[in-house]
Amino acid sequence: MGNDPYGSGDEESAPEGGGSGKTLIATIDPDAFECIICMEPLSPPIFQCTNGHIACSSCCFLMNNRCHSCLNPIGKIRCLAIEKLIESMKVGCIYAHHGCRELVRYSQITAHQSKCIYAPYSCSVSGCSFSGPSIRFSDHFTSVHGACKMQFRYEAWFTVLLATDEQFCILEGEDMVFLLQNKMKFLGNMVYVTYIGPASSEEHCSYQIEIKKGRRRLTMESVPRSIDGIDEIPQDFLLIPVETYEEDGRLTFELSFRHVA
Repeated sequence: MGNDPYGSGDEESAPEGGGSGKTLIATIDPDAFECIICMEPLSPPIFQCTNGHIACSSCCFLMNNRCHSCLNPIGKIRCLAIEKLIESMKVGCIYAHHGCRELVRYSQITAHQSKCIYAPYSCSVSGCSFSGPSIRFSDHFTSVHGACKMQFRYEAWFTVLLATDEQFCILEGEDMVFLLQNKMKFLGNMVYVTYIGPASSEEHCSYQIEIKKGRRRLTMESVPRSIDGIDEIPQDFLLIPVETYEEDGRLTFELSFRHVA
């Protein structure tokens, strides 16, 4: 027995298929359901050797179908009892204390937590100690850092108008939230977009910035990187030259987002 690492109390196990429909609440040491080789949560197919030692299918292959504990052959005998138990188990998300109330199958908990909208991130603004889930970043940037807020539709251009010293603008799409960042430099303003969410989802969208001034046309297309861990300017940005500013000194450019299949 051990403590629940997912911050949601006890784990829940429910029979499937032709079961009685009853639910059993139990406290279980999660280490008992990790592969002893890769230390990842076990998920079917799970194999056992003749001595009863178990391993996930990936590790059986990596170990050349030899048991890590006793070197007996492993990889042909399924451990159906453990598979059935794991498939019936549901556990709480590790980010429950940030608001996630999902109960997820044990074998899918790693995938869920890599994309959970309640995963906390640290604010990228120097000196700011805020840390919280992505769904709170919009209010944080508007109330604390004075960011403007815009809503947009994918696959459609929209106009952004910023003062040269206006550092942030929250951009809200149908299913994702982005942060437009604007940094003043000697030759002009550097603008780029970051994604407020997990890095595992950042490749699902791309954006394009375009500015036109007379005969000049500047454009840049990139994938918005996750705000998680970003403490420096990314490699992809658009430098808006001083001579392209509006007469009142503000920046005007077009922006569009599209989903990437």
